[in-house]
Amino acid sequence: MIGLVIVSHSAQLAEGVRELVEQVVQGGAAIAVAGGTDIPDAPIGTDPAKVAAAIESLLIRPEVSDVLVLMDLGSAIMSAEAAFDLLPEAMRSRVHLCEAPLVEGALAAAVRAKIGGSLAEVYAEARDALAPKIEQLASWQHLLPAAVPLAEAAPEQADRESVELTIVVPNQLGLHARPAARLVTLVAQYDARVTLTHDGRTVPATSLNRLVTLGVRQHDVLVVRASGPDASAVIEAIEALALDNFGDPIEVTEPTEIIAAAVSEEGDVVVGAPASEGVAVGPAFHLRAPAIELEEGVVADTAAERQRLREAVAAVMEQLRTLRAETTRRVGAAEAGIFDAQMLMIGDRDLLDAAEEAIELRRLDAASAWNLALRAVVARYRALDDPYLARRAEDVLDAGQRVLRHLAGVPADALLFDPPEPAILVATDLRPSDVARLPAGRVLGIITAEGGVTGHGAILARSLGIPAVTGVGAAALTIADGQIVGLDGGAGHVWLAPDAQTIEQLRQRRERWLTERSESRKRAQAPARLRSGETIEVAANINLPGELETALLNGAEGVGLFRTEFLYFEREAPPSEEEQLEIYRDAARRLDGRPLVIRTLDVGGDKPLPYLRQPHEPNPFLGQRGLRYCLDHPGLFRPQMRAILRAAADYPVRVMFPMVSRWEELVMVDALIDEICAELQAEGLPFDEDLQRGVMIETPSAVLIADHLARLVDFFSIGTNDLAQYIMAADRDNAAVASLVSAYQPAVLRAIRETVEAGRAAGIKVSLCGEMAGDPKATALLIGLGIDALSMSPAAIPLVKERIRRLDMAEAKRIAALTLEMSSAEEIEAYLSDVEQTELAAKRMESEP
Repeated sequence: MIGLVIVSHSAQLAEGVRELVEQVVQGGAAIAVAGGTDIPDAPIGTDPAKVAAAIESLLIRPEVSDVLVLMDLGSAIMSAEAAFDLLPEAMRSRVHLCEAPLVEGALAAAVRAKIGGSLAEVYAEARDALAPKIEQLASWQHLLPAAVPLAEAAPEQADRESVELTIVVPNQLGLHARPAARLVTLVAQYDARVTLTHDGRTVPATSLNRLVTLGVRQHDVLVVRASGPDASAVIEAIEALALDNFGDPIEVTEPTEIIAAAVSEEGDVVVGAPASEGVAVGPAFHLRAPAIELEEGVVADTAAERQRLREAVAAVMEQLRTLRAETTRRVGAAEAGIFDAQMLMIGDRDLLDAAEEAIELRRLDAASAWNLALRAVVARYRALDDPYLARRAEDVLDAGQRVLRHLAGVPADALLFDPPEPAILVATDLRPSDVARLPAGRVLGIITAEGGVTGHGAILARSLGIPAVTGVGAAALTIADGQIVGLDGGAGHVWLAPDAQTIEQLRQRRERWLTERSESRKRAQAPARLRSGETIEVAANINLPGELETALLNGAEGVGLFRTEFLYFEREAPPSEEEQLEIYRDAARRLDGRPLVIRTLDVGGDKPLPYLRQPHEPNPFLGQRGLRYCLDHPGLFRPQMRAILRAAADYPVRVMFPMVSRWEELVMVDALIDEICAELQAEGLPFDEDLQRGVMIETPSAVLIADHLARLVDFFSIGTNDLAQYIMAADRDNAAVASLVSAYQPAVLRAIRETVEAGRAAGIKVSLCGEMAGDPKATALLIGLGIDALSMSPAAIPLVKERIRRLDMAEAKRIAALTLEMSSAEEIEAYLSDVEQTELAAKRMESEP
């Protein structure tokens, strides 16, 4: 027999449904209820523990084979899902959640169950329970307001007209956070209702949390249904995304997270994943986030609490956008993609609805309501059978706890890592929001219990040159603060209790490693001169002056791109003229005569600033951003230009304008600068009236009119990240087309060539400052195309300089000429990789005795 569980916010409603069903079937139904809460001041709500108890009360009855759970709305659905996770493993396969209407569905299901219907038959009866009512009231449909389409009034009928697609999931890690985020982002672009069904469970494609907790693995079958005006189009787009492996790499040699059980021990050494080369020995110190104390309380003004929650979520969204931008620039767009997933996780409508419902019905404060809803989602993740997908709970917690910290008034970047001396950082894992802010100067090395060589912590460690071993399992958690430990990041070895001899050996190995790194950095201090004699300037891209020390240590010959928008992030108001002036002077002083190229404020697109009240734009990448925004907001632009002009009076400071698409924009800038110079002269303030001015070449129109732009500026700097996006007409944040956004696309390379030729004809220098500049396989190509200078992430400088020194100009030009004849980005990248590997092999042979 099939048992029924009724889940409702109201205990009285649940009992009323049971009474109605029992009267109809005359005692022939197995039915249990889970209504309301046991909280006297807030009885309206749902409780996963009560739902689980109701399910178990039926499953222990010998005549009940399976249980169908029907729910009323909102948190009742989440509580039912959480209850499923609380059940013993043996019971879960006998429990099924049903989306049928509560009253009609319960009646129809009970009648069918009484006459011996199978689970499938009872489920179908419950789902079709509205059909008689729809048919009975069909004659009233003409009275519906015109704005309410029939599909909304009768979703079941719309579903019958849906388009369906069956997918065998190809990617090795299944639908984990990032591919699921790509799918959710894709679906949001279409006017269609899309659901996904796997193993009998159906979820909306707009909910990242519900999609990931389907637990879809590689080779699982996923049924996609779409209805609405764009149904066919969205199905085609989803099919294309699936054929592209949901945006994941085709071959993944290991999961991003290493399962702790895979860790082995060799004598006194624990073996984990070799995440970042180098040796470290010293005291350990754990990374901890500040505890958030929650005292659940009843509030009077529920509307105010709902507003507090919405504002907190919006603020965290901005924090995550900032972290995404920072991480993209430090370690690349692929790893920054986790922040897109986190934004979708905390912006999930189901999660927000559940929290707001707890505020309204149970009168909880915003933090307690959010915590309650968050715990239910995290429980669903942790209950997944797939260990990799289950650990996505930590991503949800990471983002969700940022909301709690905001509500509690705890600073967004608060981390408890303040050892009395430089130490080896120990953590369960480095969360995505930690990686951009670790105090690298205090970190000798990193050991994590979880994580893999492609994880966020590993990538950060490599970019900062910090030795790291990840995925060492529970052994990491046994380390006490102050305990002396050692690690070899190249071998993946961790010594938890090294004896005196081992400590001395590790110290000697560390000294050798530091010496070798120092020699590499010393070589990087020399100019990057080709074998044929030409010199290529190699500069650094920075976000804040604090990054200059690392840049100079790595051989930067100046700053080719100072992204000033980072001065404006996480503030309540923009920085003043005097504040900016001191920052620019400080950066220039540290450079000690080397050039400093300051890019003016570049906001919009993926870099909105909440206090500027920028209007919502359907496509901000094609909207008011960069120089367009600054020219339309002189109150923001003038203080920055005044500060730059004043800083240039004493130091080799240059200015560069982003997102230029018209000659007239530079004319307007020149007029504004003339006005500012007159003001400064009248005020008796020193400034550089001959300030060198440059332009970012990052739009197709700037390429096509580069010869005109060159007459008004002193230099060009090509930004390949945006240039590739605009030339390929592909949003790099859109998973369905992101693979098109490559600087190696033939069209992008030809645009670089055209820009260089226009600069050469005008006698101005042309540099390149996109991610491509720091890719050693692109070095020969860019020099062969005629690029005069490269600006990149500081960590890439030594390697790129070594690459330049192995080249001569004739060979670089030959490589560029061959590359320009190729037809696809894939062919070009493969060719350049082969060239680089051949050179490295030749270098190794030369160094061998």
